[in-house]
Amino acid sequence: MQQHETDWFSLSAGLVFTILGIVLAVSAATGWTIDGRWITPVILIGLGAGGIAASLAATRRQRRQAEALAAARSEDWPTDPFA
Repeated sequence: MQQHETDWFSLSAGLVFTILGIVLAVSAATGWTIDGRWITPVILIGLGAGGIAASLAATRRQRRQAEALAAARSEDWPTDPFA
């Protein structure tokens, strides 16, 4: 089985909504009040952080692929044109 790259955006979105669900469940069970004005900014910050992580991972992956392609091309061509 081939290992795949981590999807950082989906991982962060899942974590943000899981944590939000846990916080809301705990608040409902304990009577702890949550100010609803904080929910949207927390979600947006979490999704933004996931988007940044995903773009950094994609940039790193593209750089590795470009380096591998350049290395493969340099191995295909002889250094001496008359060899």
